[in-house]
Amino acid sequence: MGDGAATGGAAGAVDALAPSRHLRAAALARPAARRIAELLAVARGPLTAGEIAVAAGRHHSGVRGHLAALEAVGLVEGRTDPARGRGRPARRYRLVPDPDGREADGHRELVRLLMALVGRLALTSEEVERFGVEQGRAVPRPGGGVAELWTALERLGFAPRPGAGGPSREIILDRCPFIDGVEAPGGRLICALHRGLARGILGTAAAGVVLEDLIAMPPRGAGCRLRLAQPTITVAIEK
Repeated sequence: MGDGAATGGAAGAVDALAPSRHLRAAALARPAARRIAELLAVARGPLTAGEIAVAAGRHHSGVRGHLAALEAVGLVEGRTDPARGRGRPARRYRLVPDPDGREADGHRELVRLLMALVGRLALTSEEVERFGVEQGRAVPRPGGGVAELWTALERLGFAPRPGAGGPSREIILDRCPFIDGVEAPGGRLICALHRGLARGILGTAAAGVVLEDLIAMPPRGAGCRLRLAQPTITVAIEK
């Protein structure tokens, strides 16, 4: 469950809610990728994958994979040198200046506007949750198991970790990426939306596993808990 790779499903509902900064944080959660970012941060200029591999003590093919992932989420920028004579031009990489502050402001304003719209439409918690269920069904790979829910929570920035009984029984959310929205008037509807998304994801990915409860906590303290109920297996006894 741990590296937050994208699922094969149509995850538009999750991606729409997850600012790019959460994807960047997930990319940097991998130690090798974080080491590459650290090397680029102190480099005097752009570096090739080979130069990074030597400095990091890693194989260049693995470094290229991490660079591609970092480039995909906007943390690293790669540029190819002009062609000069024979041979393939070198591609050099640099760290992109951190855009998180400006993006966070824009995301907070978007959440505020959406909450105002939901309030104007007078949607109930039940209606918002049903909408979340509908959207969540399209997110995971069918039959992918509880891991699909874990991956979606990572991508949204909730920093999930196993709770009592392991992640198939309880998932604790160590971060709330929607603090400003939840604290706004009517903000608890955001919790209803996420509860619905979780139920929809489980409905497609983990047959019989249901979201028994979402225990919401104050968003700045985080620690919300998703409690899952496993299917009951009945064994027939011949008489």
